[in-house]
Amino acid sequence: MDKKKRLVINAFVGFFSQLITIVFGLCIPRIVLVNYGSDTNGLISTISQVFTYLALLEAGISSAARNMLYKPVSTDDKEKISYWMSVAKRYYRKISVYYLFCVCIFAIVMPFLLKTEISFGTVFFYIIFEGLTSVISFYFINTWTCFLNAKGEIYVVNIINMISIILCYAVKIILILSGINIAFIQIGIFFVSLIKLFIYKVYLGKKYQWIRYDAAPDTATLPDRTAYVISEITWTVFSATDMLVLSIFLSTAASSVYSVYNMVFIALSGLLNAVYQATFYNLGIAYHESIEKYKKMHDTFNSFFMASITVLISVAYIMIIPFVKLYTKDISDINYFHRYLPICFSLIQLLTWSRYIGGNLIGVAGRQKPALKINIIEAAVNLVLSVILVNIFGITGVIIATICALPIKIIYCNYISDIIIMKRKPFKTISVLGINYLIFGTVVFFKDMIDLDINSYLVFFEYGALITVIIAVGVFFINCLVNRDMFKTLRKVIKK
Repeated sequence: MDKKKRLVINAFVGFFSQLITIVFGLCIPRIVLVNYGSDTNGLISTISQVFTYLALLEAGISSAARNMLYKPVSTDDKEKISYWMSVAKRYYRKISVYYLFCVCIFAIVMPFLLKTEISFGTVFFYIIFEGLTSVISFYFINTWTCFLNAKGEIYVVNIINMISIILCYAVKIILILSGINIAFIQIGIFFVSLIKLFIYKVYLGKKYQWIRYDAAPDTATLPDRTAYVISEITWTVFSATDMLVLSIFLSTAASSVYSVYNMVFIALSGLLNAVYQATFYNLGIAYHESIEKYKKMHDTFNSFFMASITVLISVAYIMIIPFVKLYTKDISDINYFHRYLPICFSLIQLLTWSRYIGGNLIGVAGRQKPALKINIIEAAVNLVLSVILVNIFGITGVIIATICALPIKIIYCNYISDIIIMKRKPFKTISVLGINYLIFGTVVFFKDMIDLDINSYLVFFEYGALITVIIAVGVFFINCLVNRDMFKTLRKVIKK
């Protein structure tokens, strides 16, 4: 399969897979709210978010291994591929043991920390079996996905994930509607993960049987693997802070409010991230081929993804309150309407995406180790401010803390990528970020002038589609004026 066709397939399958995840992801919390209440929904959301970010602990190994695989993959050097795959496998299996230990500690401690009415035993076993699902993935699957991502076969990973997701959510819906204890729901998900393992084993065993997992000596190491792991740990702390602080200092019901808003913005960001994950391997390969070729690709990627997230969060900012009103209809155990949450969540996504491309280049160029101090400072600032502000502003306080911490990494990532690595003035990056910040600010300014009468999901989607088209045309037109290379790329894509 040629590169262009693979790129299109990766993007399409990734987007479609994420769309299915979003549809189910929106349905499940609503079903939980109706059948179990806000307390249980907040508990599940808190634990799920913590595990989602705990899974990032392996991303340190994944990033290090993937960056080492780019070069041998581009030259089809099977010997080097086997070498780095065997190194990665050994590290994954080590970290799975550490991860299992963390899960056990987490299962014992969290029931005492969380302000919830759910019993100790239920919380304990729910955490244990959710953790075991990740252990299976770490120990067996992640080495394979690391290779497939570097190879550009992201569509294979997404198809298998899509099958697993459909099966998991089907099990969840059936068990939730049965009113069964939530711990048994997670036991069902654990057994579904074994099916995912079987599919990977069959596919890799048939197509890539030439990979040897004993090609590297026991003394072989991944370059900068400690830096990558510490970097992901700090991102884990940074990302999981909000809901943990809410669940500990306020209540799991307050976390439920946070989770409803957060799931919308995370879902939209997930759609864009699916396309990003399906295409960013091209940046790694381009960097190793030619820095000049990489520079043009860097700016085009930055413009496209910043424009896309600006469109998504602008629409979300306008439509979020009508959605929450529909979604939490008949739920009265806690207030779900907060005036400042839409703008706060929007800013988090806009600022987070402002460092994606620069941060990726830091990893590809092997400069992850110098970035450790910034990662630690960012996580520490977020944690300290969250604990302080949650007692003053409640839910809004923890989000303000995140917004205050994000610029630290944005400035650092773009400084290193532009001035240190690409050795150029940062004018293009500043203009791309600045124009998208300005566009979103304009949407916020005029938002109160938009009066939407929405009383059903059908009307909601009609308004959403219309607003999306209008904003998308304006945002991409302005971004093409700022970055002509983006315009040329889009024109080529449209022609093909």
